[in-house]
Parts: sequence; structure tokens; C-alpha cells
Amino acid sequence: MAKRRVSLTHRKQRSVLTDMLPFEVPPTFSNRGYYRFLRKHNVEIENKKLRWICETNNLDLTMQLLFGIDSKAVFSNEVVIEWGKEKTYRSVPIKECKMATIPFNFRVAHNLDGRTLSVVHPRNQVDVARFYATHSALILYYTSISEFSIRRPVSVSRYAYFKDKLHEERMDTTVGVEEEEREYEQLGSYFVYKKYRNIHRFFESYKYHCSEKKYNALMQLDVNKCFDSIYTHSLPWSVLGKDQTKFSLQDSKVTFGGRFDALMQNLNHNETNGIVIGPEFSRIFAEIILQSIDAELVTQLAEGQNLTHKVDYEIFRYVDDFFVFYNDEATQLKIFETLQEILKSKKLSINTAKIKHYQKPIITEITIAKERISTLLNDEINPVCEEEPPADPSMPSKQNLACPINTSSLIIRYKSAIKEAGVTYGDLLNYTFAIAENKTEKLLKAYAASDRSDRDRKRLSNALLAIMEFSFFTYSASPKVNHTIRLCRIITTTVDFLHAQGLPYELKHVLFKYIHDNVMQLLEKNTMSTHREIESLYLLICLSKIGREYWLPVSVLLRHFLIKEDGNTDDYFRPAGFMNHFSITVLLSYIKDKVRYDKLRAFVEKHIIAKFEHMRAHCNRDAETLMLMLDLIACPYISVATKESIGRIFGLDAVGLSSVQSSNDYWFTAWGNKFDLGKELDAKRSREVY
Repeated sequence: MAKRRVSLTHRKQRSVLTDMLPFEVPPTFSNRGYYRFLRKHNVEIENKKLRWICETNNLDLTMQLLFGIDSKAVFSNEVVIEWGKEKTYRSVPIKECKMATIPFNFRVAHNLDGRTLSVVHPRNQVDVARFYATHSALILYYTSISEFSIRRPVSVSRYAYFKDKLHEERMDTTVGVEEEEREYEQLGSYFVYKKYRNIHRFFESYKYHCSEKKYNALMQLDVNKCFDSIYTHSLPWSVLGKDQTKFSLQDSKVTFGGRFDALMQNLNHNETNGIVIGPEFSRIFAEIILQSIDAELVTQLAEGQNLTHKVDYEIFRYVDDFFVFYNDEATQLKIFETLQEILKSKKLSINTAKIKHYQKPIITEITIAKERISTLLNDEINPVCEEEPPADPSMPSKQNLACPINTSSLIIRYKSAIKEAGVTYGDLLNYTFAIAENKTEKLLKAYAASDRSDRDRKRLSNALLAIMEFSFFTYSASPKVNHTIRLCRIITTTVDFLHAQGLPYELKHVLFKYIHDNVMQLLEKNTMSTHREIESLYLLICLSKIGREYWLPVSVLLRHFLIKEDGNTDDYFRPAGFMNHFSITVLLSYIKDKVRYDKLRAFVEKHIIAKFEHMRAHCNRDAETLMLMLDLIACPYISVATKESIGRIFGLDAVGLSSVQSSNDYWFTAWGNKFDLGKELDAKRSREVY
């Protein structure tokens, strides 16, 4: 299937779609609704003004909420001729907007202690979009200084190319070809990136193999807690020079570096130590600083150590991971010590616990394990559609599905490959799931090409169950978000296909019951208190795909969300404190308006009001509170009375609440028929970074 090219427009708002959210947010959450609002009303920050198209005052309340504009602020009207049409813009000076905000922080599983990721306030997202549009040329310049970097922006995206399930029917299901507008909203990034969007592609590249031939050894190291440790002022230091910045502090604030510094502080509660983790713009901020470190390292090694890059050594850097090729141990030591000193000057350091050394033949443990696992899965899972000659030559030949899988043998051999290569499950799960996902799709295509006889249906069911058993087994060893997304894609693709093919209930039930039981087991094991919240929310949404017979008991949901029942009053309470935006919205998306969950939904509504009351003083600048408010007043599952109570907390009477509700049909959470799990999981493909 040839790739199809789509031209990209709407550049000012486009980065809100692509570069603002962490990859790990739940599938129900996106910026699509917000992006449509911004584009519809042409909301932008320009010439120190916030402006938007509005013929009347209907949007004033919504804009005041979104941008923290004081109710006494004076709005201006301006008539502009655009494309031959007269348009009325309303505007307010940006100084009237409260741009110093608190990001919405959430935890995901990462190593031993987890990782905190951030969704920045919607108003700051518009400011970042303005910065991108105004300074894209400078961003590209300051990220092109280093020879080391193998992941950096090289141009602004002008086209999108599509060749995946978004543009063909989903394995003969009823999902049709995407409309152009929807395609546009699945884009991966605002910039085009050089070479390697994923580090594993580098290990298989020509450059890597050339360096292996040229040099005797490899040292692999990374920056210790890079994003947590970055001092925001180090960006203007990197661009202008540290002394120049310190001695001309006021002048530096109006430069590219000073403005980027101020932007990153504003969206992170005025913090200068550490930057928000997750959004792509944070990686760009870090890349500019790391590029200056690269350039300084080359200079110091040449002038102080008489070492020439690409002669005595060669370095590649992927975000904050350095790969140093060299011949002599003395060279390696000089590079290490020099890099350590340069990082120290930027308030950064090398993570000495993760340094790895390799001698020729330079092959990492992960590469060895990948080769073994690829061979194993190709041997054990090999779906084909075989042609069976007919007994009567005048009859057409039969097409039979064949895919025998011995699950026990597969799991044992997989564990052996991991053990013998000296790697962990977490190191290989992305790769493993990529193959498992590919094998699942091949199996479904092989079945579609078969005669689909009773025997074929039985073989399909058995093979899918075997793949699911293997997938859940490997997933349980390292249930991180990226692994969860891949597992959910396998489940969703399978469920959609089986529903569309109309397999007998008993064959579907075996597989669906297995999925149900394993997801329930994971939810009971990984409660909210163990920092597995996002992973669990993906599984909960995924479970809703398989049908009403498999809805979870209330007791399981209570236990997972740390909600308890008072034995005396029969009421629910949550001693662990308030649920966050993601837990509340995903739980509501799961229980919907189902009668069996009436009592739980009533508790959630009371819980929401209590949470907003608690956050009343910060409503204006807290990202989570504002986004939750906008999502809930659009939610079809909570009562009008609860929405009115929420409105009052935000200072909205019934008319004001109605005005805000009518300004957009959905904001960040896609409710009901606006949500398609399969498409959301497919869209994640283009946003995977590590």
C-alpha cells in the first residue's frame, strides 16, 4: 500500500496537538477537543496580546477561566480582513493573564521509584505554541550545533505520511477509512526529527556498525536524572554564555534563551530547578543545553587533550544517553573526566551506576537477547494459510489456517533467552510486544484468507489464546505504560476482529474470560497506592471492549481505587485522599450510567465536589483542577446538580455555566461515542520516543 501525503496547515495551534502531552496519558485523554476550540476561534498569543475571533461576548467567560483573566479586565475589539473576509477579534493584554501556573503531575512506573510526568496548564500550552511559531528557526539552529545528536529536530513538518491501520479497514471490521481532519489529529510531532525516533534503530544502523569496525571499545553512559536536574537558567547560559548572561541579566531576558527560560518557569510554578517531564517541548529545551555540552566537549578535548572527534573517538547522543566509541583506555578516561566537569558546570552529572563498557566484538546484551527472541517467536508463532488440494480435481482447493503454538515451550524458551543474555524483562518487552503484535495481525490476516470453517475458527481461537497467555505472562514481569499500551493494542485488535467476524460465543468466551480474569488479577494486585495508576487505567478501559458479561464487580473497583465501605453507615469513603483527574474520568468512563454502579457513581460525584472545594483557592492556576472542571461539565454521566455545584465553585451561575458548556462539546476527555479505543491506541504508535 503506497504512502499517502497530507499537507499540514494551522501551524500556530498544531503543536498543541503534537508536543504538549506526555505519551503516557490515558487513551481517553488528549488535546483534540481543546485544539478544535483553539482553531475554531483562532485563539492565539501575538504581540503581547491574547486574542480570539468572537462576534459577541459569548466566549468571555470561557476565556477568563482558561487564561485566568480578571473579571474587571477590559476586552478590546478589532476588525481584521483575512482572506477577503471581515473578522472581529477580541483581545486582552497578556499581562492580564495569570501565566504562572501549576502543572498536573502524575506518576508512572519507572525503575524502582517511579517517575513523575506533567501535563501543563492549557493556557501555557497556547504560550508554548506561540513560542514554537515565533522561534522555530532559532530552535532548529540551536539544535543543529552538535555532531553527536542522533535525535534532534531538523525542520518544521510540512507533510504527514500515512501507511497504517488508520487508513485501511481494521482487519475487516466496520471501522472505515479515516477522514482527513481525523488524520491530521493523529500526527506525531511538530518538527521532523533526524534519523532515529527510537534508540533501538540506532543499534541496527549503518553508522553504529561503521563505528564498531573503526573502534575497539564502547562506553555507554547517561546523565543522572537529567530533566529533574536541569537548571532553567542554564539554557540562556548555553546560548549566550554564562558570564554574558549573569553580567547582562536584564538584557538576556529578552533573548531567545531568556524567553525560553521564562516560559519553562511559568508553566512549572516558577521553578528553576528541574523542568517538566513528558512533553516534547521539554526534550527540545534539554536538547539545546545538551548540544552546547557536546560542542564544549569537542572543543576541550581538541584543545586540552589533543583528541579529534571521528579520529581518536566518536560520540553519539540520544537525548541524555551518550555512546562513546574509542580505541585507547586513556582516551576513554579523558573523555569521561572532561564530560563530567562540563556537566558539573551546568549542575548536571553522570549516572555512574549505569555506565557500561564493551570490547570488540561490540555487541550489547540487549542485541544478543533481541536476536534470540526474534528467532524464538518466528519459530513458535508462524501463522499461515495452507492450501489443501481437493479430493475431486474439479472442486476448488481448500484454504486452511495453521498456527499451532505450544505456550509452555514458548514461555520456557523465552525465559531462557532472557536469562542467558543477562538482561531483564523490562529491557526487551517493547521489542517482544512489537513482534507479538505483528504476529497477531498476521494470524488475523491468515484467518481472513482461509475458508473460515469450524476447524479454522477453532484454530484461530486456540492460537489467539496462546498469544494472549504469552503476552500476559511477559507483561506481568514489567507492567510499564509503554508495555501496557502494546498489550492493549493486541487485545483491542483481537476483540474488534472477533466481534466483526461473528465467531460463536463459546469460542470468544474462552478468550474474553481469560482477558477478564487476568486484567482483574492485575487490578487487584496493583492498586492506586503502588504507582501503577496509569497502567491500570489503560487495562480498565481495554476491559470495557469485551462486552457486558465481563463488567467488573463493584468490590473490585472499590478495592482498586482505594475506596472503602463504612460498616455502620453503608456509605463509601476514601481514606487515601482525593483521586486525580485521570482516575476520576476513567472510572466514570468505565461505569458510565449503568444501574449496577449507581452507588459508586453517587460517591464519585460527592468526591468530585469535595476535591474542588479543597482546591478552590487554586482553581485559577492549577492545571488539573481547570481541565477536570471543563471535562466534567461536558460529562454525560454525572448529574446536572453536580455540574451546577462545580460551576458555583468556579464562580459561575446557571447562565455562566451554560455559556461555558456551549463553548465546546468536549475538551480533554472523550466521552461516549467520541471515544474509540482502537484509534487512540493506534495514534500512540507515532508518539513513541524511547
